[in-house]
Amino acid sequence: MTRISLFVITILIGAGTVYAQPFGYTPLQIQSLFAEEFRNEQYEQALVYGRWLVDAHPKEMDDHPGEYRGDRNFRRMIDVYEHMANQQDDPGLREAYLDSSLQLYDRVLAIFDDEEINIYRWYFQRGRFYQSHADHIENGYQLALQDYETMFQMDPERATTAGNGYYVQMIIQNYVRQEDRDAVFSIINDAEPYADSGTIEFFAEIRNELITDPDERIELLSSDLEEDPENLDLLHELYELYRATGNRDKAREMAVNMYEINPNVSNILRLADKAENVGEYTLANRYLREAHSLQEDSDRARTSLRIAENHLNLRNLQDAREYARRAANEDPNWADPFITIAQIYGQAVTRCAGSEMTRIDKVVYWLVLDYLDRARERNSGVASTVNRMYRTYQPVTPTAEEKFYQNWSTGDRIHINGDLKECYSWIGEDTTIR
Repeated sequence: MTRISLFVITILIGAGTVYAQPFGYTPLQIQSLFAEEFRNEQYEQALVYGRWLVDAHPKEMDDHPGEYRGDRNFRRMIDVYEHMANQQDDPGLREAYLDSSLQLYDRVLAIFDDEEINIYRWYFQRGRFYQSHADHIENGYQLALQDYETMFQMDPERATTAGNGYYVQMIIQNYVRQEDRDAVFSIINDAEPYADSGTIEFFAEIRNELITDPDERIELLSSDLEEDPENLDLLHELYELYRATGNRDKAREMAVNMYEINPNVSNILRLADKAENVGEYTLANRYLREAHSLQEDSDRARTSLRIAENHLNLRNLQDAREYARRAANEDPNWADPFITIAQIYGQAVTRCAGSEMTRIDKVVYWLVLDYLDRARERNSGVASTVNRMYRTYQPVTPTAEEKFYQNWSTGDRIHINGDLKECYSWIGEDTTIR
């Protein structure tokens, strides 16, 4: 915008020269009249008094009762000129009034020091002014960004939290458009300690946008982590990057660090996952039990079943059944625990029978089928899984001939315990002869 001098504005509104004392009033009377006209929104008359005040008494006024606030007069005059600008249909006049407001911003920042005014606040207000009138001020948006960045350099914490991160995000987006990565990361590093969750997420998105090479990203984030070793967001991002690049040791290190800083359910389960992935089922169960103590409802059931499945992998069949039963009790509508118990009893037969399966061993497969039926009863959605397992176990249940030799009749109950075979003593359940 081409600046039009304050003198031109004075001529256009029909007032006297800038330095003429209006109507012969004393300075105190002018101050009182200006404040009254401004409060009453009589802006044209307020302009006459206020213009003289900011020129003749910008900072001090003799005999003023109490503390004289010259900066407040500047603030009010800026509002007056802005109001006058908004009333203009003529673009030239509108720009002239806006220019007069900007001249007052310039004067305030030139003549007042940081003990007299809140300089940070004045830069913020001028930035907002530029942004609000960017359509009528040449380079208004960029000038606003310059003031916002000045605010950020003065007080990174205050500027980062202002507007829930709105202003710092504007600054960063501007540098992204300029492809100035160094400036972007410098601001992010300074702002991150004060940012809320939404702004932290924005920073992560910007990093993802600018840094696509995993090794470069790891180098950057590792440097950040040295300065802030307990930053969970950095640790999590590095964990994902190490996983993506196949560095299991470093991924585990990040997972352990997150757990030690904040042993919440998510961080505990991450370590359980890592342990399971490498077959460390005992260690995994240690973490899963810890997570279970912090969980509620169906989440507890799913963790109990994971513990059961890990015990099954370790061939700890009794412990596996115990936790599968817990899972079934913790979520009565869930079918999976019964499928797992069926698998546990299937493995029990394999272990007990060895290479010589007898008709006695085959009895346990009826119990396996019982649990598959219970699973299907709880949730028909598992029918395909149950049917597949049925095709595995049903053909190896005792044949009619074997039942005849054992004097077993269909529908009779049979107890599976040590009397059947010592290695089944821990089962202690009944099944029906089919």
